[in-house]
Amino acid sequence: EILEIDVKTCMDRDRGVKEEGNEEGSHTPFVIISNDENKQKKNPLISDQGSVVSENSVEVFNQILKRQESGVRCSTSHSELPLYLTGNTDGYVKLWEFGYPHHLAKYGLSGTRGRVTSVRFGPLGAKFGLSDTNGAIGLWHTTVSSLTPYCVLNCHDRATRDFAFLGSASVLASVGSSSNNRNVVIWDTLLPPSECAVKKFQAHEMGAMVCCYSAKSQSLISAGSKGDVCIFDVRQRKLQHMFTAHDSAIRSMCLSPDEELYFTGSSEGDIKSWSFGGSGGDQHSYSFSDGHKSTKLFSNLPGGSLKGVMKLHVDSTNHLVSCGADGEVKIRLLSNV
Repeated sequence: EILEIDVKTCMDRDRGVKEEGNEEGSHTPFVIISNDENKQKKNPLISDQGSVVSENSVEVFNQILKRQESGVRCSTSHSELPLYLTGNTDGYVKLWEFGYPHHLAKYGLSGTRGRVTSVRFGPLGAKFGLSDTNGAIGLWHTTVSSLTPYCVLNCHDRATRDFAFLGSASVLASVGSSSNNRNVVIWDTLLPPSECAVKKFQAHEMGAMVCCYSAKSQSLISAGSKGDVCIFDVRQRKLQHMFTAHDSAIRSMCLSPDEELYFTGSSEGDIKSWSFGGSGGDQHSYSFSDGHKSTKLFSNLPGGSLKGVMKLHVDSTNHLVSCGADGEVKIRLLSNV
């Protein structure tokens, strides 16, 4: 199912705490949004709609809409419009409007479709794309009038796990698993199909899982299934440096709004923040002890089990939002990171 919820009250309260001033070394305030039925049974204050849990209290959150939609594996929201995308195990992507009961459009690649692994809007939101377990990326214009992709890339022969637009809707990077170990590829969709793969990198033994792009430093950051992180200089199209960030697969990654930090989340449930360190290597900034426990809560989902941290996002008000396979969404105010 999909839950649309209003967390503005929680974030406003956290901003109030920050304005009052936190003492050095104080904990980072956070709330937990849970829709785990087992946890609801333990506390009579939690409604059947879910809850927002802080360290000392329980508050029922304002649920906007609840959609019965099975098989959702990824989602992303539009930067300007009240729209978002969901990617499903059946290979389709649906476009939704917040508060509207039905999806606006449904998109999919032709032929045999793999499970959708990632969905992303382009830099201005006029275009979007999906990646799937068949190794493809499909790109569409953000409209309900044309459901046919204007571009399809066959990126990796095993699976494409994620992709990122590199400052333009026509240039992107894909990460995944390839038999030749070229698991990170930069594409220019304006070039002919035989020439659009402008650079292929041999990186991430056992495959790459996630990636993100920093426009400030013009760096592509990718993370792999063995906990390794690679930093690529997009201008020079070369690997700048690599290091081991986690002991297990990195399942999620995001940048802070000022792009001074980036965050990684692993299949074991731990979350870490990193500061860009240039060619000498990135610096570990902070580890979150309140991550997401590795669990078998969703082990029976189509397409395999989910583990650890599934998605990370830092908003413009300096809140780190994480969701995990433990059935919780946690919102933290980044005060001392």
